[in-house]
Amino acid sequence: MELDIFEKRIKILNNREGDILREKYIEKFINRTKPSYFELIERMEKFEDGYCYRGYLWDYMRDPIIIDRNSIQSLSENINRVYVFWDIHSRERIFIKDYWKFGKDSVLELSYKDLMQGEEFLPEDIYIFDCSFDWTIVLTHEDIDGQRYCLKCGDI
Repeated sequence: MELDIFEKRIKILNNREGDILREKYIEKFINRTKPSYFELIERMEKFEDGYCYRGYLWDYMRDPIIIDRNSIQSLSENINRVYVFWDIHSRERIFIKDYWKFGKDSVLELSYKDLMQGEEFLPEDIYIFDCSFDWTIVLTHEDIDGQRYCLKCGDI
């Protein structure tokens, strides 16, 4: 899929809607009680491109289960519309050219199939969930034994 086609198939939520969904996601799936959470996530730092955090939300997941990357692809038959966002990092700490095709604090709404087909246009660490907030899938930039490290919480 080309970027311009992908862009036509997504909805970028306005800042208020995105902030509400991100906060609800954090309340549901993230353990804020770990001491390093405040230091690495909650306390945002000023960079040349705005306020950003230094950690990864997936380090603070509540009861995550490792899931195989192939299993994530196969879920496209069971999942319809999803939301996706990524960690709010500064370009001063990301050394990949044109890393963000969308705003670094954007929240997107799209079909799961389109997400899987257009994943290349998104940052490496993405948080996927639907309006039920019953489950989440996280694709990280890490790998274990050559396999991309992916997590899930809840029942899909």
